[in-house]
Amino acid sequence: MKRIMSIFNEGVLDLLANAGVAIPYFFCLTLYNQNKNIFVYALPFLMLYTFRALGMLLTTFITLPASTMLAMSSLLGVIGSLCILGASNPILGIVGGVLLGLASSWIWPYYLTVRSRGKLDKEFKFNQMHTLSVVLTLLILVIVQLIATKTKLLDLSFILLAVLFFAAMVGGMQITHRLTFYQGMEKKPKFKINSLFSLIVLASLVMLIFIIRYSRLKAVSNTFDLVISIIAIVLFLFLAYYQIDIHKKIFPVSLVAINRGVVMNYVMLYAIFDSTVRFGFNTLMPIYGLYLIGFELGPVLLKKHQSWRYPLLLLGLVLALLNYTYFIGLFLCAIFVGMDNRILNNTLYNHPNLDSERAFLIKYQLSCVGNVSQQLVYMTTIYFISYFTKINALGFFNSHVAAGPTNSILYMVHIFITAIVFLYAAVTFYFAREKE
Repeated sequence: MKRIMSIFNEGVLDLLANAGVAIPYFFCLTLYNQNKNIFVYALPFLMLYTFRALGMLLTTFITLPASTMLAMSSLLGVIGSLCILGASNPILGIVGGVLLGLASSWIWPYYLTVRSRGKLDKEFKFNQMHTLSVVLTLLILVIVQLIATKTKLLDLSFILLAVLFFAAMVGGMQITHRLTFYQGMEKKPKFKINSLFSLIVLASLVMLIFIIRYSRLKAVSNTFDLVISIIAIVLFLFLAYYQIDIHKKIFPVSLVAINRGVVMNYVMLYAIFDSTVRFGFNTLMPIYGLYLIGFELGPVLLKKHQSWRYPLLLLGLVLALLNYTYFIGLFLCAIFVGMDNRILNNTLYNHPNLDSERAFLIKYQLSCVGNVSQQLVYMTTIYFISYFTKINALGFFNSHVAAGPTNSILYMVHIFITAIVFLYAAVTFYFAREKE
């Protein structure tokens, strides 16, 4: 029985590490959708979104071993899930959202670091019983979520999520206990702030991403749109300046990692909003499905033709300009991300200028920069348009909003955003090809 529980815990960890970004997000979004008339229930969702987007940048200030941070991410998931049970209290809702956001952001990269170290030392094994526990956990999650949604008792979902995060924490401890690399390492918390400037930029980004997400749920004035746009431009420049040191160390790999975040955000966030409004149906699940399939097929299809990945990405962006080939273009972008992700992992983990313990964290930090930068460019664009044309910015996210953008405006924005992503990808391709 003890061995069965051990395998189950490790299987749960693998599931939450792979789907930890999506599951809490979906639960908090469902909670908000069931209580749209009570704004306090938007707070967990807003905070989860904000800290999930920026959580990896916080790891710049944390010097704990990956094994400790893996356990901490699961612990934050437990506490955050339990706090959401009292989401009618704004303080508990905010704390719960922040903790779940950090757990979602941290659990996969730290798990990947520990798992890679284990495979390197030949001390990490994942067998068929672990896979079975993943499938079983996923079935339990789906069943409980369906029951919770139908009965509107979403507390069931968050109680189950807390239990699963606890199981993942135990599973992570079991795995790291077997890895000799982590035995005897310093466990005391260490935090360092490189500069007050870095902290101010990060805090400003937290507030800005929160405000941006809020403005997608509630109507704000056109003047407020303009103010957000100006702040976004300033922070975008600071964010670029903040990355100069890492570019000096690992250029052009740093460009590649940022490009990964830009393309992922283009497919998984921007394209969902754009296509839902333009085509008139919810494209979340179709695009998510296309992304997963393309991501998994990328390393298989391009195994012997890795150099094709950038031309495929650029072709995909061009195809995404046309309605008839829109989803084919997104699929090609997903194939690129899948193949590029494999190459990037190998490159960073073996890079002479990086500690292997920090390699994957650097990757996700830079991807986070790309993700946030693309969001800032997109939101700045539509806020400027909303201000100068006096249209409702919510219309870019909801086709049922009155006084929203026309189809021609939507298409012009789509051309502009796609062109920006194309340009960055082309520049990255030029330098990455030179390096390869």
